[in-house]
Amino acid sequence: MCWSCNPICGGCRPPRKRPVKCPECGAFNAVDLEREGRKLCVKCEVDLTELATPKPKVCRYCGEICYNPCRKADQDPPGGEIGRCQVRVKEPL
Repeated sequence: MCWSCNPICGGCRPPRKRPVKCPECGAFNAVDLEREGRKLCVKCEVDLTELATPKPKVCRYCGEICYNPCRKADQDPPGGEIGRCQVRVKEPL
């Protein structure tokens, strides 16, 4: 774990915010994945929901599907044994 948590990092737990570049105006947005409803560009108000929603993947750490995977999802578990993941997102965002 690092010294301070960056909500966009996603190294040790699923990222709460996701950086997304708007296809219309090119502005970068830090989209809050925990906020309900549509995710809009702060500059031109284009809907970024589809771009911001992460693709679910099978986590190699716990062997189950995570709907907001962190970087642990791409790493083998320590000791080679599948363990329990405390930070897995079990439902679609």
